[in-house]
Amino acid sequence: MWVFFYSFSLHLAFALALPWLLFRAWKTGKLEDSTFWERFGSIKRPWVSEVRGKSPIWIHAVSVGEAQMVSALAPALKEKFPETPLVVSTNTVTGQNIARKIEEVDGTFYVPIDFGWSVRRVLDTLQPRVLVIMETEIWPNLITQTTKRDIPVVFLNGRISEKSFRGYQKIRFFLSGLLKKASAWGMQSEENAERIIALGAPRDRVRVLGNLKFESAARLSKAEIPLSRTDFGLSEEDLVLVGGSTFPGEEELLLEAYDELLPEFPNLRLVLAPRHPERFEEAKQAILHSAHKVSLRSGGTIEHAAQDEAPPIILLDVMGELRFVYALSDLVFIGKSMGLSEKGVGGQNPLEPAAFAKPILHGPHMQNFREIMTQLNEAKATTEVTEETLVDKFRELLQDSSLREAKGKAGYSILEGAEGVSERCVGVVGEAIQSV
Repeated sequence: MWVFFYSFSLHLAFALALPWLLFRAWKTGKLEDSTFWERFGSIKRPWVSEVRGKSPIWIHAVSVGEAQMVSALAPALKEKFPETPLVVSTNTVTGQNIARKIEEVDGTFYVPIDFGWSVRRVLDTLQPRVLVIMETEIWPNLITQTTKRDIPVVFLNGRISEKSFRGYQKIRFFLSGLLKKASAWGMQSEENAERIIALGAPRDRVRVLGNLKFESAARLSKAEIPLSRTDFGLSEEDLVLVGGSTFPGEEELLLEAYDELLPEFPNLRLVLAPRHPERFEEAKQAILHSAHKVSLRSGGTIEHAAQDEAPPIILLDVMGELRFVYALSDLVFIGKSMGLSEKGVGGQNPLEPAAFAKPILHGPHMQNFREIMTQLNEAKATTEVTEETLVDKFRELLQDSSLREAKGKAGYSILEGAEGVSERCVGVVGEAIQSV
């Protein structure tokens, strides 16, 4: 019954927002874009005719992090089910771009809004043999409508943060019935497994499989790097500091630190990579306001009227390259960790720089990656900073190449032996398919 009230509330909220959504879509030209209508269950992609009738495996990966995990999972799925198409849905453009580049994926699309009718349209089109949801994206209609057709729903790489757990406990009465609909819960750790069980998932359907992000990072460490320092106007003598996945306020903080350190380290170069593409312009203006030139990865250098002789700050205003830029760096600052804005709290994935054995600095707010950070901290691979200590911690690492190397190797060490998670995940998917 509560799913009915959830659906009613969702439709009501959508109806109120519809005029603004349609105006925005019209203004940006998205009304004429077929991908806009995918949000309502209408998939018109060329690959649809190729997978129709073949009962594909449908993986839902919300955004960048989840899509990157698919790159580790997809080869193992294809090896186990070579004749079965693999399609991936995402919520975000950046996640979509990553999923499209995965060789084993036969098609990508945007997940529909969680209306019962929009989910049914997708199910009618795909007729999947299983729905795999990465991490713990609990969408009531997506789960309910899928399981109504006796299509198993499997959660992989599941995790529930302490904050989310407290919130879910308040609606456990409603949530527990939904959790029982899933065929399997593949969780990252014992702690996450106990949390999902406490919320109502049947214990016999919960498995601890490990963290696919570790395996993804381990695979990344062995990948060929498609970029070089010369692509960014950098030399081998430069000391390269990367501010990765930054949020509001963090670019300014890094620019101030850079200005203070540059007289001591004239070969220091700064690369800024905002987390969201809609913030590229904001970051560019912050750099110009600091009286530096901006070298845009997308092309061109913007001069500032008050320029000195300092080299330009590099703005990574393209998506999909940050993980490889980490490989070119000497030290990395992890964004969304300083808590300088309302949404800029919780941290970003530190495993990508760890995969390339780079020393990692971060602010005090890394709770989104608590388990990963525990392992990195125990290995003494990271350095926590505050606004007051940022410059001193940067200086310490810039002065000591052996310390940078030691911390980088310590971070890389936690990835050794991480492979094997994907095979366990595929085993759970196979069990779910056979149970139908």
